Amino acid sequence: MKVDDAKSSSASFCLSIFDACNLGCAYCFNKDKKGKSIDLKLAIAFLEECFRLFPNKDKYHVDLSGKGEPLLYLRPILAIKEYCLRKQDELRKEVLVQFVCNGTLLTPQVAQILQSKGVLFGVSIDGNRAIHDANRLTKNGESTYDLILRNVNAIQNHQYVGAAATLTKKVFPLIDSLKELGKTFNTVGYKPARDCAEAFDLKASEAWAKEYEKLTIFLIQEAKRGDLKYLRILLNGDDYFGKFIKRLLLNQRVVCRCDGGISRLSLDSSGHIYPCPAAFPFDDLTLGDADNINKAKREALFQEQIRQEGCRLCEVRHVCGGECLIEKRLSGGNNQAMCLWKKHLIYLAAYLVVSLVEDCPTVYKEIKSFAKEVSMRNKSDPELVVFLNSHPELSFTEGKRIFDRQTKRY
Repeated sequence: MKVDDAKSSSASFCLSIFDACNLGCAYCFNKDKKGKSIDLKLAIAFLEECFRLFPNKDKYHVDLSGKGEPLLYLRPILAIKEYCLRKQDELRKEVLVQFVCNGTLLTPQVAQILQSKGVLFGVSIDGNRAIHDANRLTKNGESTYDLILRNVNAIQNHQYVGAAATLTKKVFPLIDSLKELGKTFNTVGYKPARDCAEAFDLKASEAWAKEYEKLTIFLIQEAKRGDLKYLRILLNGDDYFGKFIKRLLLNQRVVCRCDGGISRLSLDSSGHIYPCPAAFPFDDLTLGDADNINKAKREALFQEQIRQEGCRLCEVRHVCGGECLIEKRLSGGNNQAMCLWKKHLIYLAAYLVVSLVEDCPTVYKEIKSFAKEVSMRNKSDPELVVFLNSHPELSFTEGKRIFDRQTKRY
């Protein structure tokens, strides 16, 4: 199998627009912030090369999260959005601009500007107040948890803002966290920290496994009562556990860990291209520059992913997808603490799905339908395609705006 044979309905192009941050998070992978911003001409050249490389996708994502705080650099965000609007009219395909910010600068005024331009955004906020404020302080040592929640709750249509939470060695009650964050967010994704003193060790992995056991029982009990709120919150985005549940619900088989270098490319402020922003410190993972994306390097990276070294005998490898290439370099192979935790999550996901099938088949069908709906978001909307084809006089952007208003999709 070759990299060009790896089919995906969408492609993601990541731009690290600003190498600076107003916070000093304990587990940030960017240890050497220089305050360097990306050159807009370089950014546009990169995007043009990416669109040339992936001409036939249903949908495109331009992610501005990078390795700094995007909202320190609002004007370029809006400039890139304007370029993407022109590009989607040219391609007649949706080009979504998005990012995750730390939420401290997300005032209602800033959010209104972003929403009026159609820029999607989420926030990083960790499991509960105590854990968050232990890891995500301002450079002056001030807490940020309450500020972020105030900012998000003040946003009109804040139900479209997702939360990205980081798991560390400090274990907290996961059910309590989901209930608390669920008051504000319709999407919450929990992911583990890496490459820092706060990353999982075996002890933390075992402790988190117990928390996920409690969460699984809670989700099943809620589903049996007919309440799918919290299960939907986890399936709605890119939560680690939710990802495994979706794959089992939809009987999906994966051959590699992620789309990095395959249908996802990331531009550093230096002008070099990598499979993802976390790969920026690793010279051996460079894939070229904005003028020349090296196909041979992409192919070599893809082959490294699908070989799944260290995973061959694992019975859940086609649900997991294998170890992250960054983690392999950091750990000198598979991270055993992470492997045990992920395998446990997959077993729990299987238990949850089987429990729904056996004990509440109607609820199972409902949540499977929701998982399918989420998975279809990276594909073209067939109803929108019909509408646009029947109105060739409209640009893609204008046509989609009218279609969304008429169908009350958003």
